[in-house]
Amino acid sequence: MKNNKKLHIAVFCFLFSACQSQFVTTPNSPTEASLVADAVDNGLSAELDIPYVQAYMNLKQAYQCCIAFSAEKDFVFTDNRLEQHLEMGTLFARTEGGAYLQKTTVEALAPEKTRITLFLPAKFRFAQQRFKQDLRWAHGKDALCNHYPYHLKS
Repeated sequence: MKNNKKLHIAVFCFLFSACQSQFVTTPNSPTEASLVADAVDNGLSAELDIPYVQAYMNLKQAYQCCIAFSAEKDFVFTDNRLEQHLEMGTLFARTEGGAYLQKTTVEALAPEKTRITLFLPAKFRFAQQRFKQDLRWAHGKDALCNHYPYHLKS
């Protein structure tokens, strides 16, 4: 029963992701620097009461399930980097050609306090709603995109 539920979630994620291909690949920026320079509100940022590694892992899982996809004409992948020596993580969504769709940084402010910043192209529609969605994902509270919790070792 448990494996069947995981299969249903995986299939739904795939179908949901494939449907997004109409709007996920644009707008984009050719480089990381141009994405950050032209980002909505110079990046949307908030502080969360959660350890940065947990927020990073939750976002990584959600992006892999609900942002990354492959379709007949489009391909979007996530590129993620956790740098524990800097107490931060960076997550990107990019097109097959390498254009940047988004950049997200997750930074430790204190052991249980994290700053998350989402950089979206200035032409991105509904940026605030997307940012609210990322905050839910960072908390691991989206049943579709965060379908199983990461258990961190102490």
